[in-house]
Amino acid sequence: DTAAVVELDHERILQVLTNLVGNALKFTPRGGRITISIERRGEEVCYSVVDTGCGIAPDLLGAMFTRYYQSNIGDRRGLGLGLFIAKSIVDGHGGRIWAESTPGNGCTVRFTLPLHSVAAPAQRHYPA
Repeated sequence: DTAAVVELDHERILQVLTNLVGNALKFTPRGGRITISIERRGEEVCYSVVDTGCGIAPDLLGAMFTRYYQSNIGDRRGLGLGLFIAKSIVDGHGGRIWAESTPGNGCTVRFTLPLHSVAAPAQRHYPA
């Protein structure tokens, strides 16, 4: 028997989630909603952070993971490194990260981490 696990650096993946939730908080107005979910998708695990904020234009979705990217040049709410760092960490774990958004309808950022097969622990059977 085999089981599947995600091998990860706990502190680094926590940093990814912190960066994603932090961004969602910055761009979601009071009374908005942020949802975090995790699900298995085939041979990987997909983490999602969904917000009800202002969203981002489709042509900017790829740029948001580059170093020093800021959605608003005058924005002083960060250095523009959080998503770049998140992408670097996810890439280092063999995963993928991307965003989906429609302006005015929030943003979803997802990242995946690969599952690895491991031998399942032997099950013990006890007499009834």
